[in-house]
Amino acid sequence: MKRFLSILLLLFVGSFYSSIVLGQSAEENRSGGSPFEINLNSTFGGLFFQDQIGLQIARQGIVTEGYINKDLYTLGSNDLISINIKGSQPVQLRGILVNSQGEIVTPIFGVINVEGKTITEAQNEIKNKVEETLTDPDVVISLDQPRPFTIHITGDIPHPGKYVIPAQSRVDFAIFQSVTDGNRVLDSRAQYSASSLLSRGYSFRDIKITHKNGETQSADLISYYSAGSLANNPFVRDGDLITLTKSNPDNARISVSGSVRSPFEVEFLETDTPEKLLKIAGGFTPEADTSVLMVLRRVNNQIVKIELNPTEWSNYDLLPNDRLIISSRDKINRSASAWVNGEINFPGNFPIINGTTTAYELLEMAGDFTSNALPKAGYLIRAGSVENEVPNKFNSDIMKRTSNQLLQGFEYLELENRLSRNRVFVDLSSDSQLKQVRLFDGDRLFVPRDENTVFVFGQVNNPGYFPYDNNNALVTNYISKAGGFSLAADKDRIFIIKAGSNTWYKPEDTSIDSGDLIFVDRNPFDELNAKRNYEIQKQQLKNNRIQLVMTALTTITSIITAYVAITRN
Repeated sequence: MKRFLSILLLLFVGSFYSSIVLGQSAEENRSGGSPFEINLNSTFGGLFFQDQIGLQIARQGIVTEGYINKDLYTLGSNDLISINIKGSQPVQLRGILVNSQGEIVTPIFGVINVEGKTITEAQNEIKNKVEETLTDPDVVISLDQPRPFTIHITGDIPHPGKYVIPAQSRVDFAIFQSVTDGNRVLDSRAQYSASSLLSRGYSFRDIKITHKNGETQSADLISYYSAGSLANNPFVRDGDLITLTKSNPDNARISVSGSVRSPFEVEFLETDTPEKLLKIAGGFTPEADTSVLMVLRRVNNQIVKIELNPTEWSNYDLLPNDRLIISSRDKINRSASAWVNGEINFPGNFPIINGTTTAYELLEMAGDFTSNALPKAGYLIRAGSVENEVPNKFNSDIMKRTSNQLLQGFEYLELENRLSRNRVFVDLSSDSQLKQVRLFDGDRLFVPRDENTVFVFGQVNNPGYFPYDNNNALVTNYISKAGGFSLAADKDRIFIIKAGSNTWYKPEDTSIDSGDLIFVDRNPFDELNAKRNYEIQKQQLKNNRIQLVMTALTTITSIITAYVAITRN
């Protein structure tokens, strides 16, 4: 009898709502649709109810992270749920919105209060209500769209107070606005940036979270960002109180360095263990000695070194200001390589032993030179990495500090610093020189192409490239090919610049080879004012000399006159 009455009630309610929908269909079509939808047909085998208003709200929702735990999530105002009832009469209720009183209003079972209940508890509450109408129902609740959460952020921050955040937000996202722009409008929040957050100088390793039920939790964002530990960046619950403080440089610190991927120094936590800190450091580098970890600790004004084997890393109690160091097995860069480019049979990238392999050995791997190679003009470009640096590396700024050079000398140092950086001349035809040049990771050896030309420039009438003639290698011949000297040429200042090394020689001190350059200097420019001053000074000097001669003649004449006068008397 009870089952018959329940079916009769469902048919009555369905007919009632259907008559309302049909009676208002024309007006609803003009206005864009009804606020709810009830359908009773064979497709579902029962009653299907859809709240259009609730679904519209759901479309404006914000995407959440991960799944929601039915036993932890508590329902509240603006949550959007669906109810699926299986029993003697199947019923589906979609898009049910929890109102501001914490209640859901259903077209069949009436008003049900779900405020403050977990999804599991609300499911049992609704089942009890449905059992008043249907026999032995199976009720399942799903959360279609969680409501935004209201949280409170306090501490030594620029914008404390209440904030509204999306459900399933983690601590880092929840606190971002409180330390940046203080924006409290959910739809216009500033773009989240981890780097911007961490640059604010707050204590991100020990963020306190107090839940509404009095439970406490902590967050360690350094562990989350560096090691990806989601447990250290938990989800925020509705009504949480988050306490954030400024980082104090006097607080205890702890560090991990040596053969780890990301050495660091951070605030110390009592929960720190070597295993946890090594995860924050990104793990070991390939050359790390993973059999032992050193802890350096201050004890009674002395530094004590403690060695820990891997079995102790997960539970060893660290103390404030401990320093953890991972040593290396060796300093060999096993991935080191060097390049050979240019006129070589097998140009490419070749494996080397850092600081051990020579240029001679590298060329042996690359094969012979091509027929177009110019070995004497070869050169090496150093990679310039820190590990390749040597103590006597050229540094003009350091040289200036104790130098007594004049200004022109400093300018020359700057020129040398720009032109000589990381470039090394190597005569590739000299085995003895090649065997002395040791290579480092990233170095590049270049074998130039021999164009069989000599470049003539400077004060010649037609500067340019001219064919190299091994049988007629006089400087004057190449100058003649270049049209001879120009009017301003200084014939006493002719230089041969050697290919590769760019060293300058007088013609009588070297021979001309393919790829060399011949430079003809010019007589100095005459500057107009300087020339005028010179002429004036020259004329003044001439006048001074004439005046001096006249003065001397006058003096001599006076002496002779005086002498004649005396002798007559």
